[in-house]
Amino acid sequence: MVRQRTGRPTEPEQISVDHTKMKDSTTTYERFDGEVENPTTDSSTDQGASMQRTRNRRYKLVIIILGLFLTALVTFWTYSRKPCPIHPPAPSTCPVHTTNDMVTPVKGSTALIVSAYKDDRSQESIRIIAIVNREQAKPLYCVFCCTGNSQVTPATAFVHSVHYGYPYVTADLLCFEQLGCNATHVAVVSTGDVPDPFNTFLRIQNGARQEEDFPFYLTVCMSTMSGAYNNVLQFVQTMELYKLLGVPRVVLYLTSCGPDMEKVLRFYTDEGTLEVIDWPIDHFLKPATGWKLEDQEGDIHLNGQLTIMNECIYRNMYQSQYVLLADVEQVLVPAAHNSLRPLMEDLQGQNPDATVFLMETHLFPAAARQSAHSKALGVDLLDYVYKEPLEEDDFRSHKMVVNPRKVMRTAIFDVTQSDGDTVMVSPDLCKIMQVKEASKERWIDDQLVLDLSLWQFKEHLVPTVNDVLEKIGI
Repeated sequence: MVRQRTGRPTEPEQISVDHTKMKDSTTTYERFDGEVENPTTDSSTDQGASMQRTRNRRYKLVIIILGLFLTALVTFWTYSRKPCPIHPPAPSTCPVHTTNDMVTPVKGSTALIVSAYKDDRSQESIRIIAIVNREQAKPLYCVFCCTGNSQVTPATAFVHSVHYGYPYVTADLLCFEQLGCNATHVAVVSTGDVPDPFNTFLRIQNGARQEEDFPFYLTVCMSTMSGAYNNVLQFVQTMELYKLLGVPRVVLYLTSCGPDMEKVLRFYTDEGTLEVIDWPIDHFLKPATGWKLEDQEGDIHLNGQLTIMNECIYRNMYQSQYVLLADVEQVLVPAAHNSLRPLMEDLQGQNPDATVFLMETHLFPAAARQSAHSKALGVDLLDYVYKEPLEEDDFRSHKMVVNPRKVMRTAIFDVTQSDGDTVMVSPDLCKIMQVKEASKERWIDDQLVLDLSLWQFKEHLVPTVNDVLEKIGI
């Protein structure tokens, strides 16, 4: 019989033998390492086979256990790397910082970015309206905030050709997303290295393309209002005339104005007719108030008017069927229609391929009488009934109504890149009225042309303007 050890002694333990059982049994000895050996020479072969079978069974058991462990490990690793079908992917942590400001400087560059729009008309891209120094060109890059990560791509800059000699000019920065990015925000940087997590991102607008059923039929985009502009009466008359003509929405880019004008802007904003967009260009550049650099000091032409006109087209691309681009002190006056919708329907019907409609600007330098609104601040448009004549060789200035989905770039007097025809609209149908100092020092009375087009709206215009001025308290 074999007795089991309870521990490893320093010397072999003595094994007692029962002599009465030695005839039919084989004595075994337990080794220190736990293996069993048979000292009997005659039966060594059978015992060796038995030991081998024991080892094989142990090896099989170990292999089975190891196989089950590896199978479980592989299964866990495979399924742990698959996205959970119940919970959505973790949202992206970028952008860290977004801005709603209309002017954002690009670090390490002289460029300023304004707004970003998706543009898939020619090839799908992100178009960023920007202002660049054409004398200090530097490569720029777009940082797209994609789902869960960011991508950096080079920006292609298209600098507008019209700048009137000023160093800063409007530019389009075109950037292309990588497949599957689906970016919602974009930043512009001056290096293609790993993006700074604190870059300022712009929201990408115009995500959903639309060709019909726009919220507005026609939107008026006014150029900037700056300085201590306080021409309250004329602005109220302009707004009320547009409402009479069926215009539901006016967009104004505001740098600054006088205190009474501030009340007027707040009134129309609260009414829902006017959208005022802050335009703090004077915080970054020195805007010129005139046209040519040799006549005016400054960094950019007319308070950045060219940039504003292009920005407003893209802003209203899917908001309005048509966009009228005009200055604050200009108003579109129809001569043969009582509102702008039938005017545009007639023009489009006669010119089905047209996307740009140019309207002549006419200057009204002389007042016919003293305004009844002597206490109000500003010009009374109804006083101005004489306009300067246009001779055959005279320069003809225009403002325009455009289809914003067909225009890529515009200058002040005409569109520089569009898809479609341009139509010169006869002044017998409508004109742009602008009150301005006479272009000649003296006009002989019979040289001026009487124009009472605005007076056809006088009966309705006067009481509505008086009502607004009373509500505002001016």
